Amino acid sequence: MKKIILGFSFLTLSLGSLLTQAQDLQVPAGNVIRTANCVINDDRFSFNDVVERARALEFGENDPDSIFFRRPIYLSADYNWDLQIALYYPSYTEMVERRVAAGNNAYGRLPISCDAPRVMRSIPINDPAAAGDIENQTAMLTRFCSYTDSSSLGSAYSRFRTAAENFSDAGNDVLMAIWLPGLGGPLERNWDFVLSEVGPEVTERLDMFANGYRPFRNNAEPAFSCNRPSMWVTAPILQTN
Repeated sequence: MKKIILGFSFLTLSLGSLLTQAQDLQVPAGNVIRTANCVINDDRFSFNDVVERARALEFGENDPDSIFFRRPIYLSADYNWDLQIALYYPSYTEMVERRVAAGNNAYGRLPISCDAPRVMRSIPINDPAAAGDIENQTAMLTRFCSYTDSSSLGSAYSRFRTAAENFSDAGNDVLMAIWLPGLGGPLERNWDFVLSEVGPEVTERLDMFANGYRPFRNNAEPAFSCNRPSMWVTAPILQTN
């Protein structure tokens, strides 16, 4: 009887492990984001001036698929930068090959100075087309999140997918993504991933929360915990893909 119980327990654990791995495998590969925080060196230039000058630059085949400039609106007091630059590539390999081929980048022609970059993997939670094209400056929320003791990327991704579907059913479509740390950045951190939400309906989503709406409709064990959101304005500079 003990052998049967032990065998059943081992089988249960093995199946649980396999199911968890299968869940992780369903997470899409996503793309790669290279970000840098910058200050504007010339007092004659505003954020909008820098955006306008950046859009006038010449771009080629070795540039990122997309470039966004982000202006902080409501962040913690220790963020002392004027903007953040986000470069999107389809993969780590493409990022390295393109940057090597491009050589010195064109940001030297902009009145900005930037810190050491870091690279993150961006995993889309919902269909990017659902939020529509980002043609002008729009709102963005970011939150630092941590897994609970019994959760993983797969379980967190699954929960966010459910939330995105429920929001969509309620008439609110915002581009959601999970950003995972990749290269560079602090050696020690107190978070596992960043949740980003982008689109014109971001502020409406905040109002939905204020009025009591909750996208998780069951009492399942939470797969993550997140801090208060930070708000940015994100401006597209280049969108080729």
